[in-house]
Amino acid sequence: MVADVVDTLCRTVTAAKEIRPLSSAVPHPLDDIFHPGSIAVVGASTSQSAMGWVERLLSFGYGGRIYPVNPRATEIAGLKAYPTVRDIPGYVDYAIFNIPARLAPRIMEDCVARHVKVAHIFTAGFSETGKEEAKALEERVIAIAKAGGVRIIGPNCMGIYNPAAGLTFNPLFSREPGDVAFVSQSGAGSTRFVQLANSKGIHFSKVVSYGNAVDLDAPDFLEYLAGDAETAIVTCYIEGVRDGRRFMEAVRECLATKPVIILKAGLTESGAGAAASHTSALAGSKSTWEAFFRQTGAIQVDTLEEIADVILALRYMRRPDGRRVGIVGRGGGIGVIATDTCENAGLKVPPFRSGTRKELAKVIPEAGAGVRNPVETTLGFDGVADFYVKGLNIVDGDPEIDFTMTNIAVDIYGGRQPRMKEGLVKAVEVLADTARTLKKPLVAVLYPGEQVEAVAAVLEARQKLLEAGIPVFPTIEAAARAVSRLINYHTRKDQLRKGVTG
Repeated sequence: MVADVVDTLCRTVTAAKEIRPLSSAVPHPLDDIFHPGSIAVVGASTSQSAMGWVERLLSFGYGGRIYPVNPRATEIAGLKAYPTVRDIPGYVDYAIFNIPARLAPRIMEDCVARHVKVAHIFTAGFSETGKEEAKALEERVIAIAKAGGVRIIGPNCMGIYNPAAGLTFNPLFSREPGDVAFVSQSGAGSTRFVQLANSKGIHFSKVVSYGNAVDLDAPDFLEYLAGDAETAIVTCYIEGVRDGRRFMEAVRECLATKPVIILKAGLTESGAGAAASHTSALAGSKSTWEAFFRQTGAIQVDTLEEIADVILALRYMRRPDGRRVGIVGRGGGIGVIATDTCENAGLKVPPFRSGTRKELAKVIPEAGAGVRNPVETTLGFDGVADFYVKGLNIVDGDPEIDFTMTNIAVDIYGGRQPRMKEGLVKAVEVLADTARTLKKPLVAVLYPGEQVEAVAAVLEARQKLLEAGIPVFPTIEAAARAVSRLINYHTRKDQLRKGVTG
């Protein structure tokens, strides 16, 4: 079965010429990608109105040598500019191609002449266009690089973001290093995901946008990350792979020491067509990739937002003993919806035991409250904060429950109330204190609604909860999916360890 899946993956992508790695005398060929000592920016911008590649690197704190290359300039951003790569006096580890596609073969010849180790071809206009002349142009670039021993990232990609090394393709990214890696075939997807993750307190060890993958492909980066001490969680956006067997083995190598989260795009007929026009990748069938996830144990997600949610679950939530959740939040239809949402995500919402219900009724005796599961309170912020002190411990002690989810319904409790922020802060502080007394995992949901006044307060509250080690999600749906995927990951990991592959 494994061989069938691998062979199918291999047949779903176009053949491409492989470039052999550099000499084994180098500690690791990809070290020069993520930690280059010098960078040549070919086609460095002379515009004063836009931040080009040179300015990005300088402003982000890159500490190596930067060589702007532009035949129409003598100085760019205070640095001496050179007419061609051949004219650079020092060594060059890494070259960024910011030039029209038609010039790429000549620039690659210059890189070969100067023994450049890695070429990041930012430029688009190659095989992804579907045009024969563009495909032929790409093949010329590949042949020149292969003959000269130059590795290629791209074409049609954003390249590398490594905050610890001062590398970025977007000056708005956080400069704080982290332990999450992101391997992405999409440049726009990389930009969106990094900013989304940064907003949730997630920071990165390495990010690579690799585009058409004419040389370096996902398996290369995964093999590197498997042994990268700076990376604890590996995440991917994949449209297609060239070598299915190698990709599967690279994922397994990572999974031996760290979780791997994969967003596999292009699984619908229309999505596969979009992938082909985006990076010239053939995406593969849905059933093939479903078998891949079963056999490797990688975590499959459907959106970039879900990648971030699963990271939060992995980082802040210890493994529950099972799928049974006790829900605490605003009552009525919100509780019913929460129940259905959790069940649809693969969780269970069992009724509390009679003893638990009796104890909860003493804590929330008001009319309209419910104690069956979900716990449905009609309390405002002050009341829910008071409830947390005793109520969460009662729920936590029910033997029918494996973990607790509390929905702090900011949109219902607070809205435009003058004391909304103060009430939310109190509820969050009490929740953080109470969480330390619980024996089972706890997750929180903070949905601000559509009120502008609530957004800033929710962001501040979310940060406080994360600092207390409580995973926070924007919706019940996001929380339920993330926790369910966390449980699935650990369950599948146990099964694979025992040799259960079906």
